[in-house]
Amino acid sequence: MSSQRLLPSSNLTPDDLSGLKILVVDDHSNTLRLITDVLRAGGVGEVYTAVDGQRARELLRHRCPHIIFTDSAMPVMDGLELVRSIRRAAIYPDPLVPNPEVPVVMVTGQRSERDVQIARLAGVNEFVIKPFTPAALLSRIQLVLRKPRHFIISEAYVGPDRRRKVELNYSGPLRRTCDPEEVADEVEREVARETISVELEAMRRLIAARGGMDRATLQMTYRVMQHTTFRARQVRDKTVERASQSLIAYVDAMGGPDACDPAVIEIHFDAIRNLLGQIEMDPVEADRIARNLEAVVTRKSARRLVAIG
Repeated sequence: MSSQRLLPSSNLTPDDLSGLKILVVDDHSNTLRLITDVLRAGGVGEVYTAVDGQRARELLRHRCPHIIFTDSAMPVMDGLELVRSIRRAAIYPDPLVPNPEVPVVMVTGQRSERDVQIARLAGVNEFVIKPFTPAALLSRIQLVLRKPRHFIISEAYVGPDRRRKVELNYSGPLRRTCDPEEVADEVEREVARETISVELEAMRRLIAARGGMDRATLQMTYRVMQHTTFRARQVRDKTVERASQSLIAYVDAMGGPDACDPAVIEIHFDAIRNLLGQIEMDPVEADRIARNLEAVVTRKSARRLVAIG
């Protein structure tokens, strides 16, 4: 595996990220800071913030961001109206909007088909559903940069093409049944392992950027481990699955960030990275790594029960 980590399933390099300017718009300070920390930890060069659409428009003129991440519901001017005002500038020039085609990613907890359709009609490119993980945010950067949508200007609609071409060489979990099984499995395994590696590294950087583990980063770590378990199970990587489930069990047992030992989280990250870094690991050694993690969690959980008993 390459020592230079890329974004999941992409060919974006750290240099691509370091040259990016991203605007984050959200009226909730915790979410705003979390997204900002994730992007900076992921290597994004410049991140600007605004608490509503009106202030975001002012930054558009002065900062000219390459991508916008915006919440949907905000005071003064919400995310949808912000997007509409940006797209409208393609027809009616607006001095505050130098680039009406700037990709917009909506970060939202709204999942209904109607909400998605309304946002699409407003001109949103992509979505991130709350609660999110580092990979969810970083993968949307990959998507808008490497697979940009054609921009449409018409009387009925202004914005990115709402259709997405089907990838003919797709090699993910829903691959074509005519693909050679052994080749498809190997590609899937490599993609899954690379995605897990990138997400773990993003979590390390995020925890460091925030000065340690707090409730938000612990919750995100938990979700990352859930995703890791799912990806490992998809490609039948049982040892990585056991390691991620071990950390999930630890977080469940501790109940909150104050009770969590950063060293336990770190040894799980190290173990998973070690497992991913070996093309062919001795099954006995892999089992030993997983059993050691489970033993640590068992001891820590027992002490926690005694402490609260």
